[in-house]
Amino acid sequence: MANHQTSMDRLGRQLYLTFRASREYLDRQMATIGASMPHWFVLRNVGAQPGISQRELAGQLGLTGSTLSHHLDRLEGQGLLTRTRDTRDRRVFRVELTAEGKHRLAAMDTVADEADLVLRSLLSERDASHLRQLLLKLHDRLTDEGDPVAP
Repeated sequence: MANHQTSMDRLGRQLYLTFRASREYLDRQMATIGASMPHWFVLRNVGAQPGISQRELAGQLGLTGSTLSHHLDRLEGQGLLTRTRDTRDRRVFRVELTAEGKHRLAAMDTVADEADLVLRSLLSERDASHLRQLLLKLHDRLTDEGDPVAP
């Protein structure tokens, strides 16, 4: 006899619901400083990789080119980053943070750090560490090449 789970028992469903709740929490915290989680992700990646191409950035963030362009237009309009054509390939745009962008990223990082402390406070130190390890394991298995159920 097959073991049928109800939709309430499915791990994937719970992961999704927890992701949404944690994302909404972080978005609310970012909004307190007039920021958003997507913009923090963009600035974080650009800050870690100055001169990254728009195409590489879109791939790392899992965004379409047009969606990323929308975010970059907004952030560039706020003076937080610059886009310049690559000198060797004029089809490529390189993205870098401005001084104001670095300052804004630091403020966003502070909000994210505070939000992370709140999330961690909801669990014991041991449970938080164990949860992180399990999430990393799931992520690694699901993003490996091939079948995620292969040993």
